[in-house]
Amino acid sequence: MDRNDRLTLRTAEGIELDVTLAGIGSRGVAAVIDAALAAVLLLIVGQALMTFGDMGAAGFALLAFMISVGYPILFEAFASGRTPGKAAMGIAVVTVDATPIGFVEALIRGVVRPIDMLPGLYLVGIVSVLATPRAQRLGDLAASTIVVHRATERSRRRNEDRLHAGRGMVLEPVRSPEIVGWDVTAVDSELIAMSRAFLERRDQLEPRHRQELATTIASQLLPVIAGVPLDGGAERVIERVVAAKSSR
Repeated sequence: MDRNDRLTLRTAEGIELDVTLAGIGSRGVAAVIDAALAAVLLLIVGQALMTFGDMGAAGFALLAFMISVGYPILFEAFASGRTPGKAAMGIAVVTVDATPIGFVEALIRGVVRPIDMLPGLYLVGIVSVLATPRAQRLGDLAASTIVVHRATERSRRRNEDRLHAGRGMVLEPVRSPEIVGWDVTAVDSELIAMSRAFLERRDQLEPRHRQELATTIASQLLPVIAGVPLDGGAERVIERVVAAKSSR
C-alpha cells in the first residue's frame, strides 16, 4: 500500500514547499516498468551480440551489467530524477531540500542500490522505506534524496502553457474578486501560506530559483482555482490568488 505521506520541505532560500512522498506501491510499479524496459533493451541488443560467439557472450555480460547499473543512474541524473517507470507513475527523485538531483546523487543511489535489493525483491529497501520518516531507502539516505509525487509531463506542460499564455500582454491592475468572479475557496491555508511566503521573499531569490518556485506553487494552485485570470505568468497567478484570499 502506498503511504502518500505529506511532507513540508524548506528550500535553501527559506521557502516551504509541501510534497507528497512516494510509497512502496508507486515505487514498486515504477521498478517493474523499468526492469521490463531494460530487459527488452538487453534482449534486442543481446541477440545481435550473440552472433559473435564467445566474444559476443562476453559483450552480452558486460552490456547486462552496464544496463542494470547505468539505466537508472543516467535517467535520474539527466531526466529530472525520473526513469521511464517513475515518469509513468508520476514520481521523481529530488534532494531533501526539493531541488533537482544531479549526477552525484544519482550515482550514489545507483551504487547503494544492490544493498537495497538484498536478499532479494528489494527487501532491505522496502524495510528502510517503511521505517524512515521520509520513506527513504538506503540509497536515498546516502544521497540525501527523497522520492515524491509530481504532475505528469503532459499536465506540467499544460499548466506551463496556461501560465505563460499571456506573457508579453499589457496587464490590467488586479481587480476585486467580486467583480471578476474569482473562486479561491478551495485554496487551503497551507497553500496560501506557502504563496504568501514566496511573495514576501521572492526578491531575495536567484532568478532561476525564483522562476522554478513560482511555477511549482502556481502548478499547485491551478487545479483548485476558478475564474482567476492566468495571463502574466506564474507570479501573477500567485499574486491574484493571495489578493483574492486576503479580501475574504
